[in-house]
Amino acid sequence: MAVPELRDGQVKVRLRRLGLNAGLANRIGGPDTTYGPGINPGDVPGSDGVMEILESRSQSFEPGDLAVGKTLWRSIDVADAKELRRIPASEADVPLETHLTVLGHVGFTAYTGLRRFGDLRAEDIVYVSGAAGGVGSCAVQFAKAVGATVIGSAGTAEKVRLLRELGVDAAINHHDGPALDLLRQAAPDGIDLFYDNVGGEQLEAALETLRFRGRIVICGAASQYGKGSDRQGLANYQRMIFGQLTMRGFDVSSNEDLRKDYEAAVASWLHEGKVRSLHTLNTGFSQTPEAFASLLSGGNLGRMIVDCDS
Repeated sequence: MAVPELRDGQVKVRLRRLGLNAGLANRIGGPDTTYGPGINPGDVPGSDGVMEILESRSQSFEPGDLAVGKTLWRSIDVADAKELRRIPASEADVPLETHLTVLGHVGFTAYTGLRRFGDLRAEDIVYVSGAAGGVGSCAVQFAKAVGATVIGSAGTAEKVRLLRELGVDAAINHHDGPALDLLRQAAPDGIDLFYDNVGGEQLEAALETLRFRGRIVICGAASQYGKGSDRQGLANYQRMIFGQLTMRGFDVSSNEDLRKDYEAAVASWLHEGKVRSLHTLNTGFSQTPEAFASLLSGGNLGRMIVDCDS
């Protein structure tokens, strides 16, 4: 596919790192969403990536600059400069992958969900589903960084070990039994905040376990992607009434006013060693389809990233 002609306000970029998102699967063959248009045969998917500027017709960038932002799955492309964030020289020693994890889109998603919509407090007991994924691993670390008690769930023994390395107070392998039983064992006194990336049985378990005026933040529903009419609904939503619970979904792109607070907080936590980049790195741009398939089958530890330099 030919690279589009460069116009004023645009830059020609080379993709260095590409971050993959499981939620993209929900748009394949589906309708347009707030996260982007439906993806049909012949379309090029998009995600967030780290790019090197090759040519520039924008005053904001020069050749050789590094930037992060939304990009199509193309090794060379043209992008609107206003859609990219220049990586400052002060962050030159930060690994490129970090700009797609704790300092990237998934980190901002985790921070926004916890802070703005979850009203995260140090005294909270926080439960995170999909806790070893891209957003989930950030949510776990950010909640611990502010002093909360954190419970994380994942789907393999390796991921559970990883969660313990991240410092969770309890780690659940959701294949070990009914979700409600496992959560009650991990949180006998209940939970205050549920950051949900999975949906289904784990969401129902959280509804049963939330304390009075507990909060649920809906970030994803990985267990329901691709199920169509077979998607699982909530059977116990009445608990929201007498428990005075709140459940909120959100689109991170409409919360840019929070970005400066997020960047300052995470930069401080990185410096203090409270958070770190967690990712699975695949080598070679040509491996992107295989990496995406692996992500959907749970083959990632942290964010699934493609190293496009090789």
